[in-house]
Amino acid sequence: MSSGATETVAALDFTPTAVTLVEVLSVLANQDELATIDEVRQDEALRREALATYEALPAPGARPHRGWKYDYANLSFDELRWTSGSVMMATMPKRPVHRLDAEDSGADEIDRPALATENAGGLFFFGATYVDAPSNVDPRVTVLPLTATTVRANEGILNGGHTHSILHEIVDWRADKFAALATAFQNCGAFVYVPDGVQIDAPVQLVFANSEAQDDAVFPHVVVVLGKNARATVIERHVGDGDPFVCGIVEAHAGEGAQLDYVVVQQAGEAARVIFSRGARAERDAQVRWHLAELGGALVRTVLGVRLEAPGSRAEASALFFNTGLQHVDLTSGVDHLVGPTTSDTVVRSAATDRGQGRYIGNIVIRPKAHGSDASLRDDALLLSKHAHIDSVPALEIAANDVKAFHGATVGSLDEDALFYAGSRGIARNAALRMITLGFFEPVIARFPGEALRDEVRTALDRKLDDATEIDV
Repeated sequence: MSSGATETVAALDFTPTAVTLVEVLSVLANQDELATIDEVRQDEALRREALATYEALPAPGARPHRGWKYDYANLSFDELRWTSGSVMMATMPKRPVHRLDAEDSGADEIDRPALATENAGGLFFFGATYVDAPSNVDPRVTVLPLTATTVRANEGILNGGHTHSILHEIVDWRADKFAALATAFQNCGAFVYVPDGVQIDAPVQLVFANSEAQDDAVFPHVVVVLGKNARATVIERHVGDGDPFVCGIVEAHAGEGAQLDYVVVQQAGEAARVIFSRGARAERDAQVRWHLAELGGALVRTVLGVRLEAPGSRAEASALFFNTGLQHVDLTSGVDHLVGPTTSDTVVRSAATDRGQGRYIGNIVIRPKAHGSDASLRDDALLLSKHAHIDSVPALEIAANDVKAFHGATVGSLDEDALFYAGSRGIARNAALRMITLGFFEPVIARFPGEALRDEVRTALDRKLDDATEIDV
């Protein structure tokens, strides 16, 4: 950060305890001078209830076993700090961006402003600290840090402007241990609002960066609201070399006829732990498309869901992860067809090498009133070493007639016939392995919005192949 930055940041040693929460509540109360007594009491009650829920709920997932080494019940919170606040900067901070033409330029990476590309708006966070600096903003779009002031100013949109409330309602934090933790200690986040009829081509970018200087406990809450017939792309990025604990919630609401593409490009440091619950709700004829590239971190857990609540609504989920080293990725996706006709399509591609571990659970629920719904789920996993392991568990729950539903899953190694065929055409084995592995991810990559973003994901996957130390084929 520049020496001219104006800092208004409070920092605390973090453990998920009632004692820490008391300190957090004191910090937040001092920062929000405009809050009424009732607002302070409501926030305190919410956070205390969320902490009690976190303490009461069991740890998610199975206990550690051959294909999974982490125990969610015994995660360490040592040497983490909880912060809240902002810094003023004259220019947007920079982060390393890999060049696609590195071979031609002779450079592996360059420094570029994090929000230098065309954006409809964007926010940048160092840990949980909001960086208040100039960025491109489309005047038709609201992009603000999610603070008590923001919630107060947009109360009609968040709590009264739609069929149902949005804030703390789309993701059920009472049913998930880590969503409850994120609610109790939320210290940063974003509010994105695209009004009725507004269609933006440039994306909104939300960047969460961490450095090696400090291991932060980061609890983001992102809320995205699209009005009737609005269209937008939101890109959530996680970058940096630090070892943070990031535990967050994303809630998205797509109004009637709206189209939302929500993209996650997660390239956190190799020791980072990144845990998110992301949920969306789609009104009549609305479309919600999730795009996930989980490429960094030591432990990554994502729970992804969409509720299709009105006829004509559609959900798509496209997700990929490639685990190298000792990386673990735990992905759960779910689509809830409440009425019909509604449509969903989920495609997941994953790979692991070295001692990488992964598991995917995919759920499709078709409710009794969801006649005429059409749902599909496809999950394919590729194992590139004898020590790698990926579990796949697709599931269907159907309670209506006149529906189309499909799910399928495969877990396997590279096809020797394909490698032989490539060799017979003069392609060296290592080059063939790279070509086939990268091609394996294309059905998911092709769904990402924009060629520049697709190329970014391809380049990141290519680098992970370079970093792999154990590939047995």
